[in-house]
Amino acid sequence: MKNLKYLVVNGCSFSRHPHEPDHIRNTFSSEEDYYDYLFSNKYSTLLANKLNVEDINISGGGSSNDRIFRTTYDWIQENKEKVKDTLFIIQLTNCLRKDLWSNFKQEYIISSEIWQDLEYIAKDCDTTLDKVNKWREFEVMNLINEDELEKNIIRQCDLFNSYVNGNVIFFNGWRRNELVHTDLNFLKFKSDTYEGYSWVHYIYSNRSKYLQNDPKYKWIGHPEVLQHNEISELLYNHITETNINVFNT
Repeated sequence: MKNLKYLVVNGCSFSRHPHEPDHIRNTFSSEEDYYDYLFSNKYSTLLANKLNVEDINISGGGSSNDRIFRTTYDWIQENKEKVKDTLFIIQLTNCLRKDLWSNFKQEYIISSEIWQDLEYIAKDCDTTLDKVNKWREFEVMNLINEDELEKNIIRQCDLFNSYVNGNVIFFNGWRRNELVHTDLNFLKFKSDTYEGYSWVHYIYSNRSKYLQNDPKYKWIGHPEVLQHNEISELLYNHITETNINVFNT
């Protein structure tokens, strides 16, 4: 581990920071205090502290897998001197999200899911909602196959793994439990009630534990502070127990 200096984490809002329910959020005296609490308890920061490295979290809300890989490659191009000392963690998200370019704004825009955010796409592309609806209806009916999209995600994982010489851990933050690549370094979630590669299944299988910790617990689609702590522990144990070669000389 002596050569590791940086931890680069990229994902969607799942990895950006924890998301606490209102009855926890309302206990803070200000929004600033609340978000300080969240960002100091995100799993990348907790793991970086355990590894004694710099935490570089470039995750973004609503990010698609294409955006996650694109922005990670962008970071690499801007920080080539750091790559050899970096462990990457790529949190994979829903395959139905898209990375869209707007000629009107001359920048990439967010489409959280293929059936969502249509009004924002219309605004960001300076067009009408009707035109966006027609485009999206045609796309969904004729151009979308979820199995093929997920195969492409695995191809991207394979290519990225080669690009960074295996210095990467992937984990499945979307719905499909079986969608892993046995030759790649995927995080396995382990508890008394579940062992597998799906964060969603892991959360549901441990619901009773979260209710014991917080009787008002209601999963809101994002991991809370307690679960970010769990993810950091799972990742740290994965690094140490599997003796993965992420610290090349």
